[in-house]
Amino acid sequence: MCIRLDVSRHCIETAIRKRYNRLVGEALRSPSMDEDTARELEMLKTCLETFDFGRLRMKYPPLVGHSNDVVELEEEKPQRPRLRINGKPVEYS
Repeated sequence: MCIRLDVSRHCIETAIRKRYNRLVGEALRSPSMDEDTARELEMLKTCLETFDFGRLRMKYPPLVGHSNDVVELEEEKPQRPRLRINGKPVEYS
């Protein structure tokens, strides 16, 4: 699963939070949730709980926002999301 995040107006944290909140709202309005939506929600939740957004923004300027770079979130392994900027993986260490 790969999710393209819009950082043209918001930082990475806000982009993930907005997408998560939108999907939660859709899930509450819908009687059933498909498997892909459930996986995406879980991945976004994991990001919100585990990413050090301050460090990511400091190390990778496109994640600050107001950027036209392509930022994608993918599931590297179950429960292990990974960010890519213009196709290059973001290092967390």
